[in-house]
Amino acid sequence: MSTAGEPMHERVFVTGRGSVGMSECDQWGHMNVQFYLARASDAQAHLAARIGLGPGRLRRERLALRPLTDRSLFKRELRGGDIHAIRSGIRAVHDDGTLDLASRMTNLETGVESAAFETRLRLVGAGEAAQSWPADVLAAARERAGDLPEMPRPAPMAAVLPPGPPPLDRLLLTYRGSVEPWDCDADGVAPPQAHIARFNDAITHLFRAMQLDRKALLAAGTGSAALDYDIAYHRPLYAGTAVEVRSGVLAVGEKLYHLVHHVVDSSDGGLYTSIVVAALFFDLKQRKS
Repeated sequence: MSTAGEPMHERVFVTGRGSVGMSECDQWGHMNVQFYLARASDAQAHLAARIGLGPGRLRRERLALRPLTDRSLFKRELRGGDIHAIRSGIRAVHDDGTLDLASRMTNLETGVESAAFETRLRLVGAGEAAQSWPADVLAAARERAGDLPEMPRPAPMAAVLPPGPPPLDRLLLTYRGSVEPWDCDADGVAPPQAHIARFNDAITHLFRAMQLDRKALLAAGTGSAALDYDIAYHRPLYAGTAVEVRSGVLAVGEKLYHLVHHVVDSSDGGLYTSIVVAALFFDLKQRKS
């Protein structure tokens, strides 16, 4: 069903509306990044339904959409009680069963864009095998895909990640735990929010290793905020998996610093997720860097 005034053929349309609950905010007083990713995932589900891949069909045909990459830019913080909307569109449809999506989250009270999301999804079937698009879905997606002038592509993230396999033995162990059923979607796979939740647990341990004390930061009126996330999902993360996070510092500038986190299988060392984070410290009173 389309929103009033939004024809089904519209290229960009509202895929989400909501408000920020206090339980979604962190110690710095703004919405935690895992909940931004949760809103983006919900928006993608609405866009998928628009091209014929609603939840019912996905279940019937034993199909799923899996994120391969996420780029998330946090432009202006959302705080408890703020109301927001998300608009989404399709940048490109690829014959290999992947889809490039763009979403933009806006604070409805101020009209200021709060976050931008760029995601590549893959259609998979039983056993996580890549699938081609059903003919009707491919036609609907191609009809809506193309240039999105109101959502320009973000500039590439700084190339701070060294090439090649990550040196996990030289990175700090910042999280160890397991993936529980309540972390996962109906098919038992952890969505982006669950990956980011592990990074959130990891960052405080990394700060401690950097001799950055959270209580001292708060006492000084200083907080931390992510500006840019570049995420690669290497394979699905299932309920019941024991995982750990290995983290390190990639670069430190006058204001910005770059971190890396890897979600790793505790049993075989295989990679599930890698994320490069650009972040800064900011004044908690002025809410400026």
